[in-house]
Amino acid sequence: MNFPLLIAWSHLRSRRQDAGVSMIAVLSVLGVTLGVQMLIIVLSVMAGFEFDLRDKILGSNAHLVVLEYGGPIEDPAMVVQKVQAVDGVVAAAPFVYTEVMLRSAYATSGGILKGIDPVQTPRVTDVASDIKVGPGGMLATLEDKQAVLAGLGKPAVAIAQDVTDTEDLPGMLLGEGLADQLKVYPGDRVWVINPIGGGAGPFGVPIPITKTFRVAGIFYTGMYEYDTKWSYVTIPDAQAFLSLDGVVTGVEARVEMDRLYDVGLVSKAIEEALTYPYFTKNWLQMNSALFSALKLEKYVMGLILAQIITVAAVGIVTNLIVMVITRAREISILKAMGASRSAIQLIFVLEGVIVGVVGTCLGTILGLAGCAALDRYQFPLDTNVYYLDSLPVVVEPATVVTVVVGALVTCFLATLYPAFRAASIDPVEGLRYE
Repeated sequence: MNFPLLIAWSHLRSRRQDAGVSMIAVLSVLGVTLGVQMLIIVLSVMAGFEFDLRDKILGSNAHLVVLEYGGPIEDPAMVVQKVQAVDGVVAAAPFVYTEVMLRSAYATSGGILKGIDPVQTPRVTDVASDIKVGPGGMLATLEDKQAVLAGLGKPAVAIAQDVTDTEDLPGMLLGEGLADQLKVYPGDRVWVINPIGGGAGPFGVPIPITKTFRVAGIFYTGMYEYDTKWSYVTIPDAQAFLSLDGVVTGVEARVEMDRLYDVGLVSKAIEEALTYPYFTKNWLQMNSALFSALKLEKYVMGLILAQIITVAAVGIVTNLIVMVITRAREISILKAMGASRSAIQLIFVLEGVIVGVVGTCLGTILGLAGCAALDRYQFPLDTNVYYLDSLPVVVEPATVVTVVVGALVTCFLATLYPAFRAASIDPVEGLRYE
């Protein structure tokens, strides 16, 4: 053990006459430990919320959509073929999208009607895996869910369906929240209303058009916005209802997961392949405000919690200044014996760094242990308030490294002024009254 480290370690060891100084050092270690621990846990939980929200958004929506300036896409098959040929695209599917009113025998609600392809769309979104209830009741396997989606155009007779209601109607999937609002179950009828679909009447008043559907299933995404507003029908049924002659609203596509954040480059390649009048919108563009807010909240929370480490760093400064004052005679003797100014500075820098390293290591271990415990035991959340039933945790190595490096740098900076004061002590003045 070299000379500065040996002296620094002897200063930090608890001795009766320096009990107050040692207590300050212990409190400094605890401050760094708590700061690092809380930073790792809180930032991991916030990352968990961000990733879970991203997955839910991308489960219900495609990674990117292709639209046409001026109106619907008239040749969806060509567009799908060209989009799927672009490098990085996994699958593509046409869709029809509009806002409607939905009415049951018990209630009315506004919502989104989306026409989908039961074969192609499951490769682009999680519509199949999100189905929760079918004509036969609760669905347990993915095969059963896919079967409900495959028969969406002509749903099977539901176990709760009125035996006198035998009319052959097209099927519809409703979000769980929307089904609760309408008080309907698989087998029940739902009337979809387009308030202006019939054009203008004799006095210029829009004439609504109505089409009857039968609830084929209920889906649950975990996102309140989707579960209370969205409904799915087949593309032919949506086209018939909206009087669209073979055209679609757009084409949605899914990209490779390792290119999820490079979706802008894939979108640009698609635009180059299709040329004008087609254009694209990707999930980063459509949700930029939401994820920017989440990122800003994460940064602000990190800065607030980092103040715990700053307070601990103040404790380190206090501890070292007290150490310099109480050890002035010892420092003077060391300098009189030939210790250099840099050696004296290094002694007190090492004291603060040891406190920082010990506190950071303990905080990192406790923080990672806390994240593991939250992930294993699934801390419950109130589903009436949150869209999740448990606290999500995602430990990002980059975040942990940033917290550790930040804590160590803060502790190091806290040692500079006390070390400078220690090195500035004049040995003559320090020993004059001894």
